[in-house]
Amino acid sequence: MTEIKDKKSSRILTFDLLRGYFMLSIILNHLYWYPNGLDWIAARGDLLVTAAEGFFLLSGIVLGVVRGRKLIDKPFHYAAGLLLKRGVQLYITSIVLMLLFTLMGWWLFMDNPGLKPGIRPITEPFWQILVGTLSFNYLYGWADYLRLYSIFILISPLALWLLRKGKWYIVIAASVFLWALYPADGTSSKSAELLMPIAWQLIFFSGFVVGFHWNQISSWWQSLSKKLRRPLTAAVVSIAAVTVLANIIIVFDIHLLGLTTQATTAFQTTLLPFFIKESLPLPRLLLFAIWFCAAFWLFNRFESYIVKFFGWILIPFGVNSLYVYTIHAFVIFFAHLVMIGTDHGVLINAIGSLLVIGLIWLAVRYKFLMSIIPR
Repeated sequence: MTEIKDKKSSRILTFDLLRGYFMLSIILNHLYWYPNGLDWIAARGDLLVTAAEGFFLLSGIVLGVVRGRKLIDKPFHYAAGLLLKRGVQLYITSIVLMLLFTLMGWWLFMDNPGLKPGIRPITEPFWQILVGTLSFNYLYGWADYLRLYSIFILISPLALWLLRKGKWYIVIAASVFLWALYPADGTSSKSAELLMPIAWQLIFFSGFVVGFHWNQISSWWQSLSKKLRRPLTAAVVSIAAVTVLANIIIVFDIHLLGLTTQATTAFQTTLLPFFIKESLPLPRLLLFAIWFCAAFWLFNRFESYIVKFFGWILIPFGVNSLYVYTIHAFVIFFAHLVMIGTDHGVLINAIGSLLVIGLIWLAVRYKFLMSIIPR
């Protein structure tokens, strides 16, 4: 979408900046102490597409680069072994976190109204909790994306084998087929969450394919004439800008161009069934693709400025995204127990949000438990 620089570090830096931004957005949205003056960063997570999609796509891209293309000269079993090791590590981390949050909730906070909903009754036998957790039939806490990530990485050696054989189209076709298996309707909220891997693997493995072929894709884009690249880039960025603005107007009920609350509510009610988070319908995927391409162009085009003013937080959050995600799960869990609800006023919400972000930043800065927690 832009003139991708020849320096490999520049491309990776753009990825890290974007991952850092998505991670920051996820933290603020999970905290949800709005209004706090930081609403503009991720629009409170209320848009038709969220930071989560970007986080998973970039995770797939980076994995495709680091464990795919960069290890192309290594034996397959070496690269596959690294992927499986990582997948098992994340699976164990996910299980430990869900059990920890459940036990802490049972023992200490069952009477606290700020306790995250969804915890199993304290009367339920622990062995049932354990079995449900190990099988991912019981989900609890603020680190549920680790479940998805661990599943995808454990499957990724098969995708890597196909990519090494040049059969990227089989990976994409299989991924699309699985995505299409997600039930179209009649799914309860609990079932929808449990079935998320079926739909969300499409984003991850699309990224994995892109990452594996990143050099070829970059070279192909640069081979196009500027007369073609510029209008294509302008079209995508313009569509993204218009749709983001329209979405913000609808979500925040901004009365522009004669719009009324009744009109914005009607628009939102009509659109929501086509943009369900768990199932990732086609309209949501298409809008995400446009927004992501525009975001990549923006971060790549203004990379030096973003690094200068925001690199101090985006780079460490992006480079250590899984560590940040794990730490954030604990911080958010306890933050909600201390400051219950969102009706605290802009100033208190802002102070609380900045304290949470600062605490996580300090954990990264001083590498708190970094030898134990996956990065």
